[in-house]
Amino acid sequence: MLKISSIKRYYRQLLAFIEKNILLSLRIKSDFFLRMLNPFISLLLLFFIYNLLFRQGLTIGYWNHDNYALFLLISISLQFTLSIRSRYNTLFIREKYWKTLSATMVAPVNRFTLLAGVLVSELVINSIPLIALFVITLILYPISILFIFFFLLVYFLIYLTFASIGLFMSAFSISNEKIVPYIRLIMRFVMLFSCVSYPKEILPSEFSYFVLINPFYYFFDLLRLMWYIGIDFDLAVSYITPVHLILIILLPILFTIIALYVFDSVYKKYGITGY
Repeated sequence: MLKISSIKRYYRQLLAFIEKNILLSLRIKSDFFLRMLNPFISLLLLFFIYNLLFRQGLTIGYWNHDNYALFLLISISLQFTLSIRSRYNTLFIREKYWKTLSATMVAPVNRFTLLAGVLVSELVINSIPLIALFVITLILYPISILFIFFFLLVYFLIYLTFASIGLFMSAFSISNEKIVPYIRLIMRFVMLFSCVSYPKEILPSEFSYFVLINPFYYFFDLLRLMWYIGIDFDLAVSYITPVHLILIILLPILFTIIALYVFDSVYKKYGITGY
């Protein structure tokens, strides 16, 4: 049974970790503003391309002229979410070469604090653009409170999953950096076939197998459909499969457990190396 003193200590550790991450992220103002702008800039070209395609009456999967802007707005918000996996790596590498990581790891810090601390601090840092995007999307494509709740739930589970991937990568960043480029390469291929900002039907049929075996495709597809279900219920439901629901329930839990275990195991076995 947890003691009140243990809960208070964990809470203080978490708040200190969150405050530290926020202040460090805001240390270089130009870098912070570029982080806020990059997701918008990266999808601007896609907006022009889709506008040209869909205004001709083209339909690709369930993407069409009436909803492509909605899905691009969701894609922009996802860019902020997906960046958390690199933020973990940046944080631990910085601490490693500043030679302050040892003090953090020696202190009685719960490993879950490391996961939750970065997760919450990144939410706070990205809150302004995320709230702005949410309000704009809600004005342009209004849906009921019930579907908003389901959308935010799926969004959080995706966020937790990629935070766990970030913690997993960080374990090797501090203990065996040679492995990190290979993990990044694998993630690039995985994200390529995740269809974050485009329908899977736009890819050549030869690549459809790689999309269908990619669990992240089902994450992002379900997130789009969770909003669209409040606009065109019958069409959206027809695209939701049991695989979507099973993966969004199981994988965030599984990834979190694996990330915490790997981080703890790798650090205990190899310690901090490479500086």
